[in-house]
Amino acid sequence: MVTPVEHVSIPHDLPEFFKIFHPEICYPQLRIPPAFIKFFNGDIPSICVLEDLAARTWKVVVKRNDGDFFFMESWPDFVLDNNLEYGDFLTFSYTGNSKFYVKIYGKNGCLKQDVTALKEPDLLPLVEENARGKSIVAEPADQTDNGSGDMAASVTSFEIVIKASHLNRARLNLPAPFGNCYLKRKQRPLRATLRTDSGSWTIVPQYYDRLELREGMQKFIDDNALRVNDVCRFKLIDDEKLILKVRIKRQPK
Repeated sequence: MVTPVEHVSIPHDLPEFFKIFHPEICYPQLRIPPAFIKFFNGDIPSICVLEDLAARTWKVVVKRNDGDFFFMESWPDFVLDNNLEYGDFLTFSYTGNSKFYVKIYGKNGCLKQDVTALKEPDLLPLVEENARGKSIVAEPADQTDNGSGDMAASVTSFEIVIKASHLNRARLNLPAPFGNCYLKRKQRPLRATLRTDSGSWTIVPQYYDRLELREGMQKFIDDNALRVNDVCRFKLIDDEKLILKVRIKRQPK
């Protein structure tokens, strides 16, 4: 179900730049083109406001690094909230006063304003059968347009509650609706990448009856000090290279 979108009217004469989203280049920070800096008129803001077509806003920190300026803190939130994927085309129109209007186009060449308007409580759950043949509800699935105007479910995010077995064995079995997408592939990624706001970890996936993250998981567990009942939310940000953004909700001590 798509919520109504409050369309923002963007003037056509604003200075702007574009980016083609590539997770390894545009995440967790985004470089502002050097040629665009002149439009700040010598007063480069420390915080910029990004507003999408649904009138949602994000306050993103701007920092300088090696002579270039980047969107940094809160830029990862913008990426995840808008379900940015490899190949998405973004335009940034500068209104002045530290504010950008952002338009997002999918790989099909169409605006993704309907996608940005989705809210997680409205996402459709997938139903699968457990070993005893009983129907169970899988983790939430994102929705994508299948080209016919209908909304089709495709698993791009899921949550795993950390158990003692995960910590003891240093491996994670991913939900079947997600893993099956990769089990059916002729060419399966040889490496997976888990990313948090503080780092990146290379994991070797194992393809059995389900997709399992194994080699490299011990370091991810140790570096992030995972404990029983912590909740890890995984979001697929690069389908081809199996790159997953991870957010960790800590269990109170």
